[in-house]
Amino acid sequence: MKNLYQYIEELTIDKWHYYYGIDNDLEAIKPFIDHIDYLKFILDYFKKGGKVRIFELSDINPDELRLPNHICSVFFLGIILYNETELLKTYKFESSDVGYSTFPFIWFLIALFHDNAYQMEDKSQLQNISSISDLVKMFNIEHSLLDRKFTKCKSLLNSRNNYFLFRKKEWKVVDHGILGGMLLFDRLVKIRREKKRMNEDSLFWGNKLEKHYETAANAISIHNIWLQSESICNEFNLKELLNFKPIKFKEFPLFYLLGIIDTIEPLKTYKDDNLSDIEILKSINLELKGKHMRVTESDNSKIDFRKLIRKVVDLAGWLDVKIEIEHKGFKVTFR
Repeated sequence: MKNLYQYIEELTIDKWHYYYGIDNDLEAIKPFIDHIDYLKFILDYFKKGGKVRIFELSDINPDELRLPNHICSVFFLGIILYNETELLKTYKFESSDVGYSTFPFIWFLIALFHDNAYQMEDKSQLQNISSISDLVKMFNIEHSLLDRKFTKCKSLLNSRNNYFLFRKKEWKVVDHGILGGMLLFDRLVKIRREKKRMNEDSLFWGNKLEKHYETAANAISIHNIWLQSESICNEFNLKELLNFKPIKFKEFPLFYLLGIIDTIEPLKTYKDDNLSDIEILKSINLELKGKHMRVTESDNSKIDFRKLIRKVVDLAGWLDVKIEIEHKGFKVTFR
């Protein structure tokens, strides 16, 4: 059984880089394995796709990104899980109009942007925001994600407005998932249309991209919506979260994948334990087979594995997974 570090080390560029086979100047440089800064990897990836302006347009300071190591780890672990299990057979992605694989393209948008609005949650200039309308006005959002019709995962998608109000009143913050999803969609649509008007032809800027942007943004917008008590649901009219049916993989595959990976990704779990990222990744073994993943503690582990077990049980009831706690680990079966 391989540990997480070995999985990332052995991951070939054709699996994780969406421009593989298109751009002859690609470098197969990965965080954790090669000498590249996490933030530089994130920015270089957006720059390669002509989208690095999204940070400036969203008022996101890259230097203030929360846990860029976690962001990079989510990116690679998601690709590994998708490619090494039956999730790949269950949900096939077509290739894009210019030949690159669609999955790593949409996944990079999700994984490398999913927490980027976290830095705004407690900023003072957002304290006066009391509704989605205020958010749209403050950030000059012209293409509102929440106005788009999306047929997948309706229970969570339809709860976003009221969940936003709940987070503002009870937590005094702007939910970073909802804000991040709205910013990603609006800014990418604006960038694409500007590139199209300028006849930018070094990359593909066709209309089809907006459906991919929408998919990525919707996954981000609901990844922080957790189930609440009956009293909270009644108070804030979160009826979609009452008698909630766990989300199945086929309902919204990319959100399902994000939910699993973001929950069990270990660098965030052990961020305060004075361990290096490499030590953490080498402390966890992973077995991927068919419709399940088995996560166990390695022989030379330096972590308190119970922390990861406590996190994985939170998936039950939210995503349709079967969680089995085993000796020195746990098994997650996808459904």
